[in-house]
Order: sequence, then structure tokens, then C-alpha cells
Amino acid sequence: MALMQTEVKVCPCDGSVEHEKFEVVDHLFPDGAIEQLPTLCPENELLSSELFQQYKPTLKTLASNEEWINYACYAGQIAEIKPGLYFYSFGDIDELGECNFYVKSDLKAILEKLIAEWGPSGPPWREFLKSVGKSGYPENYQPGSLVDHKDFLPKLDEEGLTVGFSYNMENPELKRALQEL
Repeated sequence: MALMQTEVKVCPCDGSVEHEKFEVVDHLFPDGAIEQLPTLCPENELLSSELFQQYKPTLKTLASNEEWINYACYAGQIAEIKPGLYFYSFGDIDELGECNFYVKSDLKAILEKLIAEWGPSGPPWREFLKSVGKSGYPENYQPGSLVDHKDFLPKLDEEGLTVGFSYNMENPELKRALQEL
């Protein structure tokens, strides 16, 4: 199934009005379908990491490196809104993020998008995710915590890199998609 996505809209407020909940507006998909979905609001700290938690968190990859000039923690996040509709985000967890989309697709295609997003200079997530699909979390790993990259990716040699990961172990579609990578 091909990806059918629409960018998550950003709330038009200027911060003069405080709101604690995501504003919901129409999002138009390329097929003409309209879905009422939340906007992001950087002025009120309603960012992608909070939106990810509103739905069924499916998978999250994290990477940070103390050697980077501008220290940041990057996250690739996928959360299920309803069957066939997902929230997808990639970028700095403390910012709005480089890309935030609502995606209509199967989960495997969205995983491929996430792996491509990390790019060739990023950690080799495909190899790691495939092993997680077969064996589960590495022994003694606390899901979502940042650890030295050698714990997950022993062949990679990148000074200062830490990585983290969490996934919904109860999701059979995710398990199947990870194994098929």
C-alpha cells in the first residue's frame, strides 16, 4: 500500500491564548478524504511528542550525540490513530520537528519511511528493527531509555552516539512488519 499523507497543520495562535489541548481541524488527504485531526501548537508546547502519546504509540526510535555541534535528541515516532491511519513524526523532540504527517497506509510502508528518514548517515535501524521483530527487546533494556549505541548496534563506531527504542509488543501487524524488513 502506498503512503497517502498530509502534513499535520500548525495551530495559528500566536501564544496570546493558552490552550492545554490540541485544536482539531480538517486535514485533507490526496485522495480527497477529510479527517478531523489535531494541530501542533509550538506556542503552547503541544508538540509531536505529546501528540504521539495521545494515540496508540506503535514505535519510537531515538538518537542523540554529545559530539554534535548543536546537541539534540532526534526521534522517529509512529502512533496508530485507527486502523490504516497513523501519526508519523521525525525531528528534534524539543522542537516542532522536521516533518509531522498523518498517513494512510499499512504499517510496513510507514516503517520504510522512518528508516529512510534516518538516512545513510544515521544508525542502521533496519538491521536492529528486524532483530527486535524476531527476538524482542535486548536483555535488561528499559524501553525508551537512551543507551550507548554499542548496546544495539555493536558494528557501528560513532563516538558519543546514544540510541533508544520502544515499540508496542502487543501489535501483531507491527511484529510482522518488523520481521519482514
